[in-house]
Amino acid sequence: MPDEREKIELLEKVFDNQQTLISSADSKANIALTIQTFMTTSVLGATVIVDTLGKVAKCSSMVMWPYYLLFALFIITSIIGLILCILVFRPSPPQEEKELKRDGLTYFDHIIKFKTSDDYQKKINKITQPDIVNEFACQNYTLALLLHSKMKYVKSSTVFLIINIGLGIILLGFSLAIK
Repeated sequence: MPDEREKIELLEKVFDNQQTLISSADSKANIALTIQTFMTTSVLGATVIVDTLGKVAKCSSMVMWPYYLLFALFIITSIIGLILCILVFRPSPPQEEKELKRDGLTYFDHIIKFKTSDDYQKKINKITQPDIVNEFACQNYTLALLLHSKMKYVKSSTVFLIINIGLGIILLGFSLAIK
């Protein structure tokens, strides 16, 4: 059975790995947000799209409805994709009632519950090796929940980004074909 020091080392590795993955999720969301914004403004700002909107209104319903449907789908997927990218930066992992009431030492929410810095320092001085292991384990579990929430949004935003790129290409192609 591992001793306390080995447990702490393992928990530190898990913590570092989760911090790296959280940073990676934020970077991916930032890239997806940039591409999504660029795609949306490029397609909506393209003169061929704006010109085609006016021409389609004069066409038969066989051309008009598919074009408007495609245009509406593009706008809807753009908005959903942008919202999902933004949600990566504001995940709200579910927290257990026990965790909310816990008198922890590592999270800022737990630290600010102490009335003074002296109270916090006293609690730090009283901590034992098993308490450190427990604190790390709780922190890693909460970080895992946070990471899971972030990655869920990253995956969803990536799907909407790919759909949006496809819709944008089809929309531009449709506009060029009508022109």
